This record gives sequence, C-alpha cells and structure tokens, in this order.
Amino acid sequence: MKSELYKRELLHKKISPVSIVDVVKDNNSFQGYKILKLNDIQFPLKLEKESIIIDFGDHYTGYLNIEMSGLDIRIPDSPTNIEFYFAEMPIELAEIPEDSPKSISIGWMQKDFKSVVFMPHKTSLERRYSFRYVKLTRVDSVRFPVLIDSIYVDAVSAVDINKVKKAEFVDKKLRLIDEICVKTLKECEQDVFEDGPKRDRRLWIGDLRLQALVDYETFENFDLIKRCIYLFAEHRCNNGLVAPCVFPDTPPYVSQWYYLDYSLWFISCVYEYLINTGDKAFAEQLYDVALQQIEFADSVFDRQKGIIDAPFFIDHGQFDKTVSSLSLFAYVIYQFIDLSKLLDKPTECFEKLISDVRLAVLKYYSREEKLFISPNGEVSWHSQIWGSLSGAISLCESKDVLSKTSKDNPSIRCSSPYMNHFYLESLFNCGMRNEAVDFIKYYWGAIIDAGFDCCPECFEIGNDRLTPYSNASLNSACHAWSCTPSYWLRKYL
Repeated sequence: MKSELYKRELLHKKISPVSIVDVVKDNNSFQGYKILKLNDIQFPLKLEKESIIIDFGDHYTGYLNIEMSGLDIRIPDSPTNIEFYFAEMPIELAEIPEDSPKSISIGWMQKDFKSVVFMPHKTSLERRYSFRYVKLTRVDSVRFPVLIDSIYVDAVSAVDINKVKKAEFVDKKLRLIDEICVKTLKECEQDVFEDGPKRDRRLWIGDLRLQALVDYETFENFDLIKRCIYLFAEHRCNNGLVAPCVFPDTPPYVSQWYYLDYSLWFISCVYEYLINTGDKAFAEQLYDVALQQIEFADSVFDRQKGIIDAPFFIDHGQFDKTVSSLSLFAYVIYQFIDLSKLLDKPTECFEKLISDVRLAVLKYYSREEKLFISPNGEVSWHSQIWGSLSGAISLCESKDVLSKTSKDNPSIRCSSPYMNHFYLESLFNCGMRNEAVDFIKYYWGAIIDAGFDCCPECFEIGNDRLTPYSNASLNSACHAWSCTPSYWLRKYL
C-alpha cells in the first residue's frame, strides 16, 4: 500500500499538570459549569474517598502515566481501584450521558479504570485520550490512603507547533483565533488527520480537505496529506465511491454507506494537493479515481427533475439539501476541469455537464427575492451559501444573496464550524472581505470567550447545548473541521 510509505513516527512530549481544581455549577458560564482552581499541584497527592480533579493547563492528546505508592503507617492490603474521567470541557465531568439508539455510543465517553494490586506501582493507561482535565476516584472500600507520586501526559502529535511561523495580526482577537485554530490542527494530526482526537478518531474526507488547506499554510506536512489521500483511494466502497471515512486500524477499513459530497471531496483533495505542491505524478496516479466520483454523481443527476438522487451530508440537521447538493457538485466539477487541464486531459464532456448542473441550480434562484428557494419553499443559509459558490450566478448577484441572507437571517442556520467555512469562502469569493473577517471575529471569538482551548465540533452562539447527539457532553471540543480561519487569515490577510 502506497499509504504506508508515508507513515511517520509521532512526536512525544512530557506534560506535567499545573493545579487541582473543582467543577461548579454557574449559570453565567458556558453550558452552566465553570472550573474553580483550588491550589497548585504538589506531589505527593493523597487519594482517599474524595475525588481529585487535575488540570493540565491546556488541551493535550496522549497517554496518561501515573506512579503510586502506599503509606508506611497503613500498607495497602487489597487492590486499589481507580476510575479515571477525562474531559476537554467541564460538562464532561459534571454530566453522564444516557445511552440512546439515536445517538453515538456512550463507549466514546472518556472513562477508564485501573485496578492496582500491589504498591508501589507505575503504569500507563493503554487508551489514548484527548483532554485538559482528569478526575480520579477511588471505587474500592477506601480503607487506606494511596499517594500519587507523579502523573503526567505523554502528549503525541505528528507535528511540532513551535515550528509554525506566528501570524503577525495587529488585531489581538485575530491572533488568538489563529493560535487556537493552529493548536486544533496540531492535536488532530496523528497517524492520520483525525476528525477529532477525543471520539471518532477517524480519517473523514470532509475534515481532511479542510485540514489540508490549513496545513498548507502552517505545518506543510505534505507526507501526511499524501498518506491520507492514498488511504481513501486504496479503501473504497464496493461501488467504487470514496468512502466518507477510513478506519485506519480496523480492517476492512471502510463501511458501505456513503455521502456523495464526501466522495466528491476526493477531487478537491487531489486538485488542491497538486496546486500546493506541483506534484503532477501524484495527481496522475489518482485521476481515474477522481473521474469515477464525477461519473457516479452524473449517473444519479436527474436533469429533468433538477435533483441529485443520492445522500449528501452538507451539515448537521434536517433541511432540504437540493440546492446545496447541486451547487456543491458544480463547485467540484470546476475543480475537476482545472485538474484535467493541468494534466492535459480532455474536458469537453465536463464543460457540458457543468452547464447542465448550473441550469438545474438556476431553477431554484429567485431574482426577485435574491434568494435560492428549495423545492418545498424552504430558505436556508446552506442554500444561499452553496448557491453563491455554484458559479450559476454572477459575483454581483452572489453578493446580493449573501447580503440578503445576513439581513433576513433564515431560521435554518449553519450548525457547525464546518459549514461556516463555506460561508467564509462565499464571502471572500465575492469580495466581501471585511464581512468575512468580522464573522471570524464574531463566531470564533465567541468560541474563545466560551472557554474552549481548541475549536469545537459544533457551536452556535446563544445555544450552549447544541449537539447532534443525545447530550452535549459527547461533543468533541477539539475538531479539525473548525480550524480553517487560520487558512483564510494567513492566505488573504
């Protein structure tokens, strides 16, 4: 497998804790909880009936190491059983989600258990965690105290954040946003570009495409990008489509369901790799796989009805995706045509295809309303953003659409930083640079104000409990698809 040729050893860094803290309810804090510092860390720590919450001072991805011993006055004479709860945000220490068939598995809760029979004992928890806080609780009879003599994180990442050139923004808020975005990407760059190190820990192509854009401007970890693109090409669905995600450590590596927009992102990944590296040989190798994604999408594109008969993700939530799916298809066809030209491939049939898709998009554009309206009469932010990126209307018309959308503020809003990336792209694309920068400061500035150390999976200003799952404690507070302001700020400012 060519993907294995680009596999690299991870970097390791020892991180010591900074303080002992508690989690308290606070209605004025994000999600209703805040961290209260009790005291600076001092070893040894005595662990008895009361739980201990340790703060490492920042978000880290890695393995917990711990050294314990007993006291001479009361030698531990039975196993010491300790539960570990790891948390990126305070809510994970305060609320335990119930299992629900409509949600992801609670197996993703960052919980561990260790039974220590004899003291002294030195150990490392096997599972890798993504956290800032760790709560230790004795679950034995607690008839004797134990001492924690040392505890630290073996933090891992594929990249060194200190090697990234700091962005020189006059605006302090933009500097902070860039820093949190770069840190998010660093935490997610592991053996592959993970969507989030807390939970799925998978290689999702929608995330990869955005991660790669930021990486080109920061770490320039081209080998890892190449490895991930190869993984998608090597492990596809039975119908030849690129899968939404690859399980790098779990044969057979991919499931047989798909999102067509995620399959189409393979084209963007290959095209943008070529643009940023000039590696034509790599693009040549993968051209036929890219072509197969276009051909499949064309086969389910109903020109008469003006729809694409296939599942699309676009964003979390239930809304009409007709305009978004057609527009995204047009967006990717443009990239495929450019890719073909760079590789001296014929483009005539794709020029005809883009014309047909544009006509389908225009069926839903109201010049009177200056909005895209779905077949069921629905007006969503998603339709306006993607419609403006489709190329079906002029840049001047796109600007009017985005201005009208901002003014009207349709109730069907973007529910993820992922979708907000495309909102930024639509703004930059039609010359609304000031509006784009203002939105970065408004939205990602609110993420910083909420207390996040990294960029979260989902976030909506004014809705602390936004979640696609059964409980917001299952959300990822470090998610790669959220880090793209660093791309826009570094590339265009």
